[in-house]
Amino acid sequence: MPDQQSFFTSLSGADIENIRRSATIKQIGKDELVFAQGDAGDCFYIIDHGSVSVFCEDQGLKKQLCILNSGDFFGEMALLNKDRRSASVATLEDSTFLCLDKDNFIDLTRTNPVLGKKINDVLTQHNEELILRESLCDAMGIRGENLYVSIKGDPSLRETALFRERYQSPIDKVLKELQPKLKDLILNRSVFSLVVYFNSGEIRVRTVYDPFREMVHTADKLINQAYLDRHFMETPYDEKLDLIKETCRFISESRLYAQLPEYWKMIFAKSRQQWRPLAKEEVESVMSRLIELRNVPVFYLRNIGINLVQDAIRLQFNCDGTHIVSTEDYQGFIKTNFACEMAGTTTAGSSG
Repeated sequence: MPDQQSFFTSLSGADIENIRRSATIKQIGKDELVFAQGDAGDCFYIIDHGSVSVFCEDQGLKKQLCILNSGDFFGEMALLNKDRRSASVATLEDSTFLCLDKDNFIDLTRTNPVLGKKINDVLTQHNEELILRESLCDAMGIRGENLYVSIKGDPSLRETALFRERYQSPIDKVLKELQPKLKDLILNRSVFSLVVYFNSGEIRVRTVYDPFREMVHTADKLINQAYLDRHFMETPYDEKLDLIKETCRFISESRLYAQLPEYWKMIFAKSRQQWRPLAKEEVESVMSRLIELRNVPVFYLRNIGINLVQDAIRLQFNCDGTHIVSTEDYQGFIKTNFACEMAGTTTAGSSG
């Protein structure tokens, strides 16, 4: 989070005095919470003297977002967004705050244009940061460092996974023939998004020519070359990626897009600028391991998804829970979690 400009910068002496008259003075000792993540927002804070740490907690991990000092302000998001506190704030030293309740805060932003713009600029920045922080994967393929997210499902499924009988699914029966066809769909045809559901036997795809419609096909159909040719136009990989960029550019120039809040425009703009399309080698790396992952003896693959617009492979195993890993770390993820189990696997499709 970038350093904020002092709250008092650009305000006249009369404005500052007016704020002090409207505010309540609150003194808080060192290493104490000002408020906690999830609390209701009832006050806007200006640091008159001292410093604070702004931090959040996610899945038991504490992450410091920034340090604020005298003249900085915080707490505006919960008031204006009618939301709960998105982060915790704790003092780093004995500190004094000017506190404004919601009515006084809104009145100040309405009657003082300079102050109102400053608050709105910071709110835009904070909304952008919060949206990206709350997203499991950054939008539009922004690549995180060593991206790996695990979403825990029903614990009873993991506890009983070893005792449930495996059945051969419709996809298992044709997986050896299907695997190269799936690779062909992503690398040489119009498909940019593909999800394989092993248990149900369905494969859901989206194409660059009809991106808002999800189509469902069965594995036994997709192994038929004539069926593949009828439903999916041959499209050179690089030209498919160019079409994705053109579609995004068209949306960004639309009338409706122009009405979006500034923080969403900034998120989309950064996403387009930073997007690095998946290399063919990365796609091949993902698709080449389907048979092995499906044949892992204990915790075997249940479904997998790949999308050229986003560097995130979604995997789900029979023990429930979802794993999201970047293509760059995909092979490392498999080696770390399944090396021993996969060493003994051979042919495809023994069970489901």
